[in-house]
Amino acid sequence: MAWTDSRIFQQAMLNPLGGRCWTTAVPTTYSSLSADDIRVSLYNNTTTPDRTVAVGSTGYNTGTWVLANEVTDANWAAGGRALASKTFTIDTGSSSICFSAANLSGGGNMTVSNVFGVLVYDNTITGGTVVDQGLCYNYFGGAQSVVAGTFTVVWATPGGAAITAIFNFAV
Repeated sequence: MAWTDSRIFQQAMLNPLGGRCWTTAVPTTYSSLSADDIRVSLYNNTTTPDRTVAVGSTGYNTGTWVLANEVTDANWAAGGRALASKTFTIDTGSSSICFSAANLSGGGNMTVSNVFGVLVYDNTITGGTVVDQGLCYNYFGGAQSVVAGTFTVVWATPGGAAITAIFNFAV
């Protein structure tokens, strides 16, 4: 089991589209990414992310995203930290829509090790097929650690621009 890349869960794109395009119910419910409580939790290398899993396996504390695989600290508790300054932008160079947020830091002195990536999930979803549905997962390229310091997740767009994007998808 291991991380290999960063991806958006297919269901994270299908649910909003399905809710707007079809009259049948979509698997989960949400208000909106800008209004919802979007969280980021840290995970070790025991997790093997899969972007094509059923929606029921994308949520926080479900599938591979169980508490036993989460990396925590008093300053980055189980369940993760909430994103702030969420916006949508259009990358005109790639014709992509980017969901952006401020970089995320653990408060105070943290000591964590073996952090391979994060799960970004919607903590507002409390019903439907899965509670706390996953939006995407982001791989750090290997184990990350900090001892008595600040652990910060710095978001970036695929083009390398200096904005803080969580994920993008082509329009």
